[in-house]
Formats: sequence, structure tokens, C-alpha cells
Amino acid sequence: MAPPVLRVGLIGNGTVGAAFASALSANQERVTQRIGRPLRLTQVVVRDPDRHRRALPSIRVHDDPEGLANDPSIDVIVEASGAPDAARWLRRAMERGAAAVSANKLAIATDPLLLAAIARRHPLFHCEAAVAAALPIVRALRDSLDGEEILALRGVLNGTTTFMLTEIEAGAGFDQALNAARRHGYAEADASADLTGRDAAAKLAILATLAWRAPVTLSDVPTRGIDPDVIHLVQTARALGQRVRLVAEATRSTGLQLCVEPQVLASNDALARAEGVVNVVEVQSALAGSLTWYGAGAGGTRTASALLGDLLAAARALAGSRADRIAA
Repeated sequence: MAPPVLRVGLIGNGTVGAAFASALSANQERVTQRIGRPLRLTQVVVRDPDRHRRALPSIRVHDDPEGLANDPSIDVIVEASGAPDAARWLRRAMERGAAAVSANKLAIATDPLLLAAIARRHPLFHCEAAVAAALPIVRALRDSLDGEEILALRGVLNGTTTFMLTEIEAGAGFDQALNAARRHGYAEADASADLTGRDAAAKLAILATLAWRAPVTLSDVPTRGIDPDVIHLVQTARALGQRVRLVAEATRSTGLQLCVEPQVLASNDALARAEGVVNVVEVQSALAGSLTWYGAGAGGTRTASALLGDLLAAARALAGSRADRIAA
């Protein structure tokens, strides 16, 4: 008898969602081999279903995320919408025993229940794609370093501002750099979450929650972003052989100190290697010492890679047990 199909529901079919759907389809045989049963995308939720139905001919396309979250036929929800209400849909899916995967860092970092699930390594909730696209820092903290004492972590986590600062280093003005980021698809029309530092702060909240096993919310992170005045700081730093980057930092000694702010970095600082949309994360741990991750932290296909990896992890956990559900 053939193993039962695991049915997947996708919320959002924009750049990231469409890349995920394409990656799942292209890797169907590999995915089946790795988890021992097929995974099939059966529903997609979007704001305007008529625009997407032709591209998804064999899939039910509709505009009811609540209905998808409550649908008992859906085993795994993959959320790639960026919607502020996404936390409610993710929680509802997990309450009924489904697995949930999300790339929505702002929704996660403002929801205490989802953060609590992350802190206790809930097997049915995965969010690698919410922090640094394909850079495997969430899985490293969740699994590889789970037995470690984490002393500090810091990173360049926002590709939009790193791209802009790289452009400004090359002589561009602030608005020129922002427009270039939009042309390349690295910044939305409303780039306020990137420019204010909220995007990086949400990612830091998730990483700190993982590192110290207690919920850290977006509101816990003092945040200062970048504005046109950063040009003078970039020019001064460049004259001294230094670089300016928007740095997210967390340290723990007597308590937990967190911040996101533009910092001047020495040329030999690991974080100074960040250019374009590259993310860099550095973790200080008691046993392993200093560890650094480096790689592209933005882009549809890269984020889809993280979503696909999380989907497999969630599917394996789901196959093991449906009993571990999120608290209501």
C-alpha cells in the first residue's frame, strides 16, 4: 500500500510563496524519498484568487486563510504572506495538530505564544525562513547548539539596508540607494520596516528567544534604523577604512541586553564582510567559541530553500506524533 499523502496549504503566492511552490514541485521526487511519503500542495490562499488560478491549475486557490487554518485535510501550513494576522492562522493550525512553517518574522516576533513555541523547540513549528533566508542560523541554535550556553550573538540581518549602505559607500545618495534596492526587488514600496530597523529587530527577537529559551518580543529590542543622515557616518567611516552596517546584537551576563542600530565596524570585523544582500551572524558560545555564518539573506529562491527545509522537518515531526499541540 502506498504511504498516505501529506497535504500542504500555502498562504501567500508572491515572490517567496511562488518560489516555494515551484521548488516543491521541482523537488517532489527528492522530497518523497527523504520523508518516505509524498507531500502535495493542495490549497493556496491569496488576496485575489482569479489572478493566480491559471498558474495553479490543479490546486484549489481561494482567499480564506482562516478556513485553511481550520481545514482538517491540511497537514502542514506554509505561511509566506507577510500578513500581520498570520500568527492567528499559525496558532489555529497547530491547535488542531497540524504543522506550521512561516517566513513572517514580524508576526512571529509580536506573538508571545509562537515565541514560547520557539523557545521550547515545538516540533510542529519551524521558522528558518523568517530570519536570514537560507542561512541556517535558526536550525543551528535550535538543534546543533541546543546543549550550549550562548553568551552573545550579533549579526547583519537586513539585506535592504546592507544593500543601501553598500551603494552609499560607492557614492550613491540615500534616495538613490533606496530606489536601487526597490528596482532589484530588495525593498518594498513601503520600506519602513527595513529602514526603521524593525525587520532586523524582529529577527533578533527570534534568535534571542532560541538562544536563551525564553520569549523575546519585538518590543523588547531597542531599535534605531537608518535615514539620510547615515551618509555622513558612512563617509567618515570609509575615510578611516571602516564600514557602517545595521547591527543586531544580543548579550547575556547579569541580564539580556538587546539592540539594533547602525554601527561603525573595523575592516577585520566579521560583520564588515556583509555586502549587497549578504547576511552575517556571529555567535559566541561557552564550548564552541566564536562561530560565524555568512550568505545571502534575501531573495525568493533562497527563502524558498529555507521553507522547503522547514517543511521536511515539520513533516517528519508530524509523522512522529500529532499529540504535541500548541497551548490555546
